[in-house]
Amino acid sequence: MESQFQMETCRFCGLTAPTGAYCVRCGTRLMGHDRVDHSASVRGARGFAAAPHEHPLAPRVVSTLFPHLPRQGHDSFRVLLALGAALIASLALAGLFPVALIASAVLVPLLVVLYFREVDVYEGEPLGVLVLTVAWGAVTGVGMGLLAEVVRSADATLVSPTTGHAVLWRGVLIPLIGFGLVLLGPLALLRYKAFDDVLDGVTFGGACAVSFAGAELLTHSSTFLASGLEPAGLVTPWVLRLLTLGLAVPVLAAAAVGAASGAVWLRYRAPRRDRGRLGLLGNPLVALPLGALLLIGSALLQLYLSRWAALAAVVVVAGAAVVWLRQLIHLGLLEEAAEVEIGPEVTCANCGRLTRRHSFCAHCGVSLRALPKSPRHPRGGGRGRLLARFGVALAALIGVAAAVMAGVQPGAARPPCPAGVACADPPRAPVPGPPSLRPLSRIQVWRSSLGVRLSFDAGVWRVVGSTDRRLALIAADQLALTIEAQPAGGATDQQLLVDELVSLRDRYPDLELDRLHQPAATAIGSVPGGGEALVGHDLDGRPVEALIEAATRGAVTVLVTALTSQQAHTSANGAATPFDILVGADAVLETFRWPGQAALSRVRRRA
Repeated sequence: MESQFQMETCRFCGLTAPTGAYCVRCGTRLMGHDRVDHSASVRGARGFAAAPHEHPLAPRVVSTLFPHLPRQGHDSFRVLLALGAALIASLALAGLFPVALIASAVLVPLLVVLYFREVDVYEGEPLGVLVLTVAWGAVTGVGMGLLAEVVRSADATLVSPTTGHAVLWRGVLIPLIGFGLVLLGPLALLRYKAFDDVLDGVTFGGACAVSFAGAELLTHSSTFLASGLEPAGLVTPWVLRLLTLGLAVPVLAAAAVGAASGAVWLRYRAPRRDRGRLGLLGNPLVALPLGALLLIGSALLQLYLSRWAALAAVVVVAGAAVVWLRQLIHLGLLEEAAEVEIGPEVTCANCGRLTRRHSFCAHCGVSLRALPKSPRHPRGGGRGRLLARFGVALAALIGVAAAVMAGVQPGAARPPCPAGVACADPPRAPVPGPPSLRPLSRIQVWRSSLGVRLSFDAGVWRVVGSTDRRLALIAADQLALTIEAQPAGGATDQQLLVDELVSLRDRYPDLELDRLHQPAATAIGSVPGGGEALVGHDLDGRPVEALIEAATRGAVTVLVTALTSQQAHTSANGAATPFDILVGADAVLETFRWPGQAALSRVRRRA
């Protein structure tokens, strides 16, 4: 059959192929045809097998995660991805952080489902493939989100996110367990003969990973989603966090899991002569630990770095994972033996021209195995129809979620007495109350070397840090209180408050002034000072209320920080504050004693 057509020898594979711009056997550009398709990455060189106009080492997300798309499909999916990112940022800029979080969780999984539909990846077995990829990823993601809630310490909102417990679980064990579980779905498809390409392995692994990432994010953020449509918080940290969680992390997960899954397909489905061509990166014994290590590294980076730095670092790691994944895809598409017979003419779905059936199109160089599986694809309607499908699906998912959030949004806190009317009975202080009024209390006294002192009930408060100048307490896993004394003169009270706010934003990036719940007056012991109430969220989206105060007397300055994970509510104990657990902090501060004149003189002399 080959003798009926003009043939020439490919200088790369050394075999004869029909005359054209590209060798139909190995995809390399043939001599004398440089006038065709000048968008190729390197003239006379082999471009990325699924997209010949791109270099195999270029970290292109769309052509890597969606390799079955024809070239015009790449542009459509890039537009959808860009529109999704713009929507996430717009919702966050509007203050609709929970809605933006939902959009970030469903964006990439929705694109994967559309991709499956557009190119018919499942080859007539839609139910089985969807269950073992997208559905399996979602189920395991929900499970890992629930596990993260179970192992999360009760006071995690109030303590540093880099404690040993948090680093072990959030930084290591959760990503490692999730990586192992998410691989089980794609590997179950390995036994099906219809899915015998490395490209199948990376596609199924990537699809499972992105649905896992979205489901885990939604489950782990359930408390935040129940806090209402427009919770307080600074915009910029949320935009950065959502772009990290909605784009960078899913791309990294898809690339890492897809590459690990592709390495397994390469080992058990590729011809023997090709199994070692990628070296260690194609060996499952190396690829599986490496994929897990990439996810663990990403989790640790998000724990230790600021929002800007975390987004940049995860993008870099994701880019490296994408390049690794492209090598597996590229090799997988070059696998077919040179001895495969060249078949009759077929229409290339990428360029629309007639080419001989083999591995690559003779005109555009794309791998024919990387094109839609079914001849009826790509579906009619073009980009407009795809955009409409995407928009309707995304709007429906966000609309349902927003309606549910609006239904469970907590009501506004009510004051204990009507406005302008005196209470018949004074408000009652909730537990923990003043230590002197609690039976069987275990009063402990803390003294600073600067002469200040206070007392607290050890039956209520747990000491988490104590020096001669700083005391840190936690009560009921919902209230943290820190008192720090220092010589006066180093900074003004206002500067101390600003510095403390900057420090708190390392743990609560979106912390801002709480304009609804400012204290009427602030005082530490008998000395009035400056202070303000702040509101924000921790890295998991859980709300936090902070009250910071500073006061100076003589040669001593004291800074007090109270943090609570309690949400604003109508007090059942009649307290005037919607955060009635803060009354416990007031009870401790009422015992605060400043140094006498003699002690102040000694402090001045030491200073």
